[in-house]
Amino acid sequence: MSRHEAKFIKEIIKVVLNKLEPKYLYVPEHLVGMHQLARNIFDFLSTATDDVRIVGIHGMPGIGKTTIAEVVFNQLCNGFEGSCFLSDINERSKQFNGGLVDLQKQLLHDILNQYVANINSVDGGKVLIKERLRRKRVLLVADDLAHLDQRNALMGDRSWFGPGSRVIITTRDSSLLREADQTYQIEELEPDEALQLFSWHAFKDTKPTEDYIELSKDVVDYCGGLPLALEVIGACLSGKNRDGWKSVIDKLKRIPNHDIQGKLRISYDSLDGEELKNAFLDIACFFIDRRKEYVAKLLEARCGYNPEVDLQTLHERSLIKVLGETVTMHDLLRDMGREVVRDKFPKEPGKRTRIWNQEDAWNVLEQQKVRAQCIHESIVIRIF
Repeated sequence: MSRHEAKFIKEIIKVVLNKLEPKYLYVPEHLVGMHQLARNIFDFLSTATDDVRIVGIHGMPGIGKTTIAEVVFNQLCNGFEGSCFLSDINERSKQFNGGLVDLQKQLLHDILNQYVANINSVDGGKVLIKERLRRKRVLLVADDLAHLDQRNALMGDRSWFGPGSRVIITTRDSSLLREADQTYQIEELEPDEALQLFSWHAFKDTKPTEDYIELSKDVVDYCGGLPLALEVIGACLSGKNRDGWKSVIDKLKRIPNHDIQGKLRISYDSLDGEELKNAFLDIACFFIDRRKEYVAKLLEARCGYNPEVDLQTLHERSLIKVLGETVTMHDLLRDMGREVVRDKFPKEPGKRTRIWNQEDAWNVLEQQKVRAQCIHESIVIRIF
């Protein structure tokens, strides 16, 4: 066999493996109020044209932007030479060890189906993405873009991708979508849709049981039409008696309508036992998008027992999600958990039980260094 034939066969194998590799993402079984919008986006992107089309999805946190992008991605991904879903870009770009470079590597790896090691800087990644993808028809989802530098690092302009490529951006900031061909703003659910979504999580049915109709309407009213709040509070109330429901509703009444995190914190406060709460806080501060096996080992080392039941409980309460082998969490729940930790010592990070912010960590280490130096000088002075 000649070298040319071997190379040709290798390329065929790569294409076949790429076609066989499962690309589908997990989406919730019960989607409420999203089907028509997902259909509109699909229809626009599936139109057979050679131009590079960009769609933007924007709205408040917890409204369902990522879920809709996942639905459309699943519908489209098999029709391209390569596809990539870059999740949680804003949080991942803040990682200490070059988050944007890691995202660039994932983008190239997922689309080319091969490991990419030779990216040493964001600028180098830009050059490589354009070189390798400008002739390929690709599907890219950029989930949770928050800053212009993130967009420029991953999709500088349309010339980076081949004819017929499609890009979906989800963001809270509509100003990042000025170059999009179509933008879609997601609004809160209508009252009947909100009640249906809440019922799926509280009762595993499309509507409340007879004895809980009025109580359910009260909860839905205080949660507004925010899908995340409806899901989390519904899971929190599932299986509770009427007294338990009334207790939660009383707490909801004391929280301003605009304070989403306050509503979500009710589910944290309802967790039974400090160990379960600690497991949630550990994940919120340190273990998002980590492998479940890794998270379980570290939690077991801290608490001294197998945390599988705790992880299952947090999953059932919709406070975490386990996607494949990865533990993840919505950014609103992450922020709520971190605020629980920060709130005890808002101006003294050194006294907090957990430090996840790089700047806080450096400040605490610097203070410890100064304190140690002062103790050392004090000892020296006493000796002499």
